[in-house]
Amino acid sequence: MTTKKTKTALNHDDIADGRIVSSRHLVSERCAELSELEYALIMTSNAFNKWMVRCMTAAGEPDMGAFDISLLHHVNHRNRKKKLADICFVLNVEDTHVVTYALKKLVKAGYVTSEKAGKELFFSTTEEG
Repeated sequence: MTTKKTKTALNHDDIADGRIVSSRHLVSERCAELSELEYALIMTSNAFNKWMVRCMTAAGEPDMGAFDISLLHHVNHRNRKKKLADICFVLNVEDTHVVTYALKKLVKAGYVTSEKAGKELFFSTTEEG
């Protein structure tokens, strides 16, 4: 009787051939590779974020998070002034308050400057940024 329970548990496990899947409950025999790709992308993204933070720490800025670094990089991209709405769109952030708070931190640190033109506020990097 216990043998059947163990065997059923192995069958319920669905994939016992050593593949790495991030969402076992969503995977079927036909799309295990997609789950492996999903897991690889998640792990790669986490590793890249950690790498960015370590690089900034080595550059002398240990208090910046991955989002702050990505934001600074985008504001500096192509050396053009950017509006808040455009920054949120490119970084795929719906809550503008998150970006506004991060921009204020970067302005306070001296990496970003803001400039008002009419009703719009434009952001660009400083020489230090």
